[in-house]
Amino acid sequence: MIERVRGKILEKSPSGRVVIGTPGGVGYAAQAPMSTTLRLPPEGTEAELFTRTVWSERSAELYGFLTRQERDAFDVLVSVNKVGPRLALTVLSSLDPPDLARAVAEQDLHRLSAVKGIGMKTAERILLELKDKASRLADAADERGAPGSAAGGVPSGLLNEASSALQNMGYTRQDAEKALRGIEPPPGATGDAALEHLIRVGLKALGRRL
Repeated sequence: MIERVRGKILEKSPSGRVVIGTPGGVGYAAQAPMSTTLRLPPEGTEAELFTRTVWSERSAELYGFLTRQERDAFDVLVSVNKVGPRLALTVLSSLDPPDLARAVAEQDLHRLSAVKGIGMKTAERILLELKDKASRLADAADERGAPGSAAGGVPSGLLNEASSALQNMGYTRQDAEKALRGIEPPPGATGDAALEHLIRVGLKALGRRL
């Protein structure tokens, strides 16, 4: 079982594919949630992923996470009937472990069903089956802190990147731009951290309009 992979980032893409090259010359390809890909450093730099291997009859797929908490939340999600690894990544791309824990603890159907790709029946199943595991999800600490606001506006390039990410998740350009209007990153946040904040707040705004 591969528990973690450390090496140079050879590739990372908006689709969630991350390739880590180890000193021995082996490249490990993993699928990761957006919460991980956005916080990874640039290609060519060193990084570590906490990983989980999921076996099927035809193949073995590697999934990577920046924190143990995300990997733990992934493990809990895939324990739900009819929730596979890709759907678990979709949930974690929109809700970090603390958000997911709160949704489960409060049995917040609206919050969970607002995730793109999660229907009402699937959201109900997740809440029901994870009700007794809310405490385990709650152990995942929110490492990013509470969202804030910054003065000075957001660079257009950053807004374009956030809009493109939302469109890649299936939203229209018009809806993505409307959701991002007026959002600013937390004080001192730059680069991937600012981009991740814009996308997460944009997703929540889109969820409220569903």
